[in-house]
Amino acid sequence: MDRSDFYLKQVELSQKEKKPDMAVGIVSILIFDEKGEIFVQKRSDKKAHNAGMLDKSIGGHITFGDVADFTVMVETVQELQVPSIVLRTQEDFLKAYVLLKDYLNTVAILKHIDTRIYELKRKINNKLIPVLNNINLYFGVYSGSVKTVDGEAKGVLLYSLEDLEREMVEFPGMFSDDLKFFIKRYRPQIVEFIKATRTK
Repeated sequence: MDRSDFYLKQVELSQKEKKPDMAVGIVSILIFDEKGEIFVQKRSDKKAHNAGMLDKSIGGHITFGDVADFTVMVETVQELQVPSIVLRTQEDFLKAYVLLKDYLNTVAILKHIDTRIYELKRKINNKLIPVLNNINLYFGVYSGSVKTVDGEAKGVLLYSLEDLEREMVEFPGMFSDDLKFFIKRYRPQIVEFIKATRTK
């Protein structure tokens, strides 16, 4: 189904107070630097969904016929102009991390964390619309600079996990439902990932 048709249907279902009946395939990526800080994207005001909100590092829709890992590598370049390597197992991730640790200013190393369907809200036309998301979640580590692409994002901020959680409580309307959900649902995995990749 065409993406715009899919979201139009979700808006119509919400207006009729009906539950979403199909899921959209997406990739969601949380990228951390070697100090353990999270790259948080400030979405462009021109975006159709969650415009102007603070969101996960990178996200994107999976094009029909593509696999999630391919989409991740494309999205990291398209959204932040960061090339990436995607790994599936913890063993492969740690091996690549040790091997490429000195190159993290030029390439992001990403690990697949989970694939599940969750109902999350998207802000569409200033209304929160429930959407079923078939989420492929990735964590990554990267130490270089990022460059936002025109129309994609206003900029990128770095947050410690504690500061991010505090601001989400103080200013909940500034953050996307996606980011709030991932930080709460996957907090133990985030802490473990930061511990494994943080340098002193």
